[in-house]
Amino acid sequence: MTKIRILWADDEIELLKPHIIFLEEKGYEISTATSGGEALDLISESRFDIVFLDENMPGLSGLETLSSIKAKSPSL
Repeated sequence: MTKIRILWADDEIELLKPHIIFLEEKGYEISTATSGGEALDLISESRFDIVFLDENMPGLSGLETLSSIKAKSPSL
């Protein structure tokens, strides 16, 4: 069985470590990004099943990042 792959983008990702560890212990594969641009780069390189986005990130906001993700991968 393949693991569900999650991309979590948040400019304060270090504060979310307990949540990431919890999900990893439940069998999810978590990749992290600290900006919208970094998240878009990772999506271009790998396949993800779901993306968690912080709405208020410097640079590309979560909503702007979401628009770009939907343009590249409408089913994500």
